[in-house]
Amino acid sequence: MVRYAGSRFGWDWLREAAEAFFEKPGFLPEYPQTQLFMPWAVHHWEVEGRPVREWFLEEKGTTLPEAERMWLLSQRPVVVTVWEVLEVRKGVGVRVTDLLGRGAHFVYEVRGSQQLLPRHAVLGRVVEHEGLAVFCGIDPQPLPPLDADEVVRVARKLLGVRGNRSVPRELLASEDTSLGLVLLWHGVADGLRAKAKQEPRLTNTDGEPLVFVVDLYAFAPEAHSRVLEALSTLEGMEVEEEGEVFRCTFLKEGNAMHAGWENTIIGSAEVGADSLRLEANSVERADALGRRVEAACDGLVRHRSREKTEPSKVREGRAGQRPPPSPEEQESLREFKARHYAAWLDSQLPALKGKSPRQAVRTKAGRHQVDVLLKQLENLEANRSVEERMDVSGLRRELGLEG
Repeated sequence: MVRYAGSRFGWDWLREAAEAFFEKPGFLPEYPQTQLFMPWAVHHWEVEGRPVREWFLEEKGTTLPEAERMWLLSQRPVVVTVWEVLEVRKGVGVRVTDLLGRGAHFVYEVRGSQQLLPRHAVLGRVVEHEGLAVFCGIDPQPLPPLDADEVVRVARKLLGVRGNRSVPRELLASEDTSLGLVLLWHGVADGLRAKAKQEPRLTNTDGEPLVFVVDLYAFAPEAHSRVLEALSTLEGMEVEEEGEVFRCTFLKEGNAMHAGWENTIIGSAEVGADSLRLEANSVERADALGRRVEAACDGLVRHRSREKTEPSKVREGRAGQRPPPSPEEQESLREFKARHYAAWLDSQLPALKGKSPRQAVRTKAGRHQVDVLLKQLENLEANRSVEERMDVSGLRRELGLEG
């Protein structure tokens, strides 16, 4: 059909379609950008008032093999919409539901089923033909649930269809709607890619920028016992002796991020024969710990130097293949996540405007927001090994959001 359209209308039709689709003058797409663009261009972009498919059927339809003609006719009701992946059968296909039109299919898709995860969302076209459903055009960039929900929210607002009501098929079928969805999707996907390139802003559980700080102190060897005695007076200090080295851990009650944690490690110390090494994971914690130690030691120690290491530098130093976690480590991780999310149910979350998930599900809008957060978690867990994966269904049951 592309060659037919080039001969029938000249090649400006394809250039104009590409410029509208990608919002880049003179842009010539290549694979994988053509995965959705080419089907959209012949089935949805109107040339002289009609899609290329309709011109082709009118002029060539009677001469086409019956199978090809029926395939083209099956494209007529197809729309570009947002599909959420509910189930993945590797090497076979995916079960999807339409987040705008509310249809559902099992789509036979070998390549996509190798890459997609449950709760991913894709922008594409599903064609039903001879009892089977297949993708005929799919954007190469899937979106995680939170980002896909933003596309759906904005699309519904622009189309004037609020809540969970099904968007009318004739509205989804319009050229303006299909192009608008494409541009919305591209905008969110571009933002996601830009975010992935940025160095993440890491914080400790007090919300302070994460940086590894080491303060080195010196003291006279004969003051060793007095330094240890002074440190032992500090609230929340625990000490462990390893030969001639004493290791201290400094704790405070509770945790600002994890309600279920009984305490928080705010720093550590290593006491040698004539030296003291303090470590903390933020400048704020290091400064506060240093002041407490210096006050307790009352002139016994003198500050020699401070070293600060950014998290990115620590990761560089650990470059290389990490061994897989042991069964014990996997079990510990599962137990940690179970405790964390048990507390999460009653934690006030910025994403829920300060409400806890248990509070938010009391309203219709809140239930939707919590459901999307759970989908995001399910999508993340689906990327983990079976041994490390957490079953989110328990959280759904607790919140009454099963299904």
